Amino acid sequence: MHDNMNITALLAGLSARNGDRPKYLALADAVEQAFREHELPPGTALPPQRALARALGVTLGTVSRAYAEAATRGLVEASVGRGTFIRVQRPDVDVMPPEAAEGGEAAPDAPHCLPTKRPAADAGNHAVLRAKPALHNLGFIAPFEHLNPSLSQGLRKLTEHDAAMLDGLQSYRRPGGMLRHREAGALWAGRYGLAARPADLLICAGSQHALLTILTSLCAPGDRIAAESLSYPLLRQLARRLRIQIVPVRADAGGMSPDALDSACRGAPPGNRVRAVYLMPSCRNPTLTRMSLRRREEIVEVCRRHDLLIMEDDVFALAHSRDDAPDKGSRLPPLAGLAPERTCFIAATSEVLGGGLRVAYLCPPQHHLEELEKTISYTISMVPPLMAELAARWIRDGTAQHVLEAKRAEAAARCALARDILDGFELIARRTGFFCWLRLPEPWTGVRFADAARARGVLVAEGEHFAMGHGVPEHGVRIALGGAERREELAAALEALAEILHKGN
Repeated sequence: MHDNMNITALLAGLSARNGDRPKYLALADAVEQAFREHELPPGTALPPQRALARALGVTLGTVSRAYAEAATRGLVEASVGRGTFIRVQRPDVDVMPPEAAEGGEAAPDAPHCLPTKRPAADAGNHAVLRAKPALHNLGFIAPFEHLNPSLSQGLRKLTEHDAAMLDGLQSYRRPGGMLRHREAGALWAGRYGLAARPADLLICAGSQHALLTILTSLCAPGDRIAAESLSYPLLRQLARRLRIQIVPVRADAGGMSPDALDSACRGAPPGNRVRAVYLMPSCRNPTLTRMSLRRREEIVEVCRRHDLLIMEDDVFALAHSRDDAPDKGSRLPPLAGLAPERTCFIAATSEVLGGGLRVAYLCPPQHHLEELEKTISYTISMVPPLMAELAARWIRDGTAQHVLEAKRAEAAARCALARDILDGFELIARRTGFFCWLRLPEPWTGVRFADAARARGVLVAEGEHFAMGHGVPEHGVRIALGGAERREELAAALEALAEILHKGN
């Protein structure tokens, strides 16, 4: 049923179900739903924009915006002279680890850029689209997992030395976490430069859960949240599910533009002001942009002027040593230190201690503590105390710092390798870090380059995946340096990328 008439009827019916949404978003939602329900398989040509606009009784601009939104979500791909097609998906690059399902198969909702060990008899889910296994997965950030602390040793120590305490972790606890776990969280927040009191922080099941807790507690359907035009894809995914609107804000080499944020706030429709801003000030995903102290102060000034909640998610800040800081010795204060009355700060542990240890520390303004803790109680009751105990032990006994230093050293070696192999191209890489950003020369787009790299057995994350609005401010791909287990494997993958750029295909 892939002729234009049937597709038009399908999209009309699905978009009508979302009548409370703006027309272009309702139509984009219809395209996504039809794809998820296997009504529009990859390669299906969508109706021409003018024809669809006439059939649906909407303007051409509405259809154009809907197709652009679908492209931003990674659902469609336009080709000059050929039209718009459902494309093979690579959604949610940052959400699911490479072998999340038992037996090595990609789990439901696993990104298409992730390799699988064997094909499934029946995928049963749109996201488990099979392709030939990739040789090098540089699309997913898995920070040097071979350096993670030993879970078995950590559990053995708990069993041998603190059996009674371990048994006590089976009981229900306060949703925000036990006191000794929050004390360790305050120590960990201090690594980010934030002086947090144990009583004023909450324990969440990872940074994603912390972000979801903030959004569901302090934002409402229809609210508007500002974010840099390229930013963390999960924010966009969560916002769409919670019916929160993302307002993309222009950024420059110094991070989000204060003037652009101010303009976005002033230009908001009456009664629907921008209520919050999402920022990664020390290391933005995917471009590695870092805000100076002056820029942070300017952003805080705008936020106070317009009474904005600040969501500070600096998950990758610790990947960079103090020697990598602008003044070669001190870490810049977090926004939460400059504006504690309006900032929810997320201090994650997964990038250091391992993705399977889902522990993050949420440091909000004191007047939001009760509401946020209620949401934790409603969603997961509490973070499993055993995970919180392990994280606390490793923070207190120095294991976390030792692993962090080892990962920084490995990151420094891999960043140097990337700079050497991709010399001559516009590679954004710091002295240390878990990923780098490759700006692409014309006529490359992130999608086209990612497809070319995939054909060579290398998976990268295209910039389009990080777009918060229509269009992409710069064409590039994010290269995760921990995706290859050994440096030799990383070098081979980077050589393949360099060859694509040299040859132009």
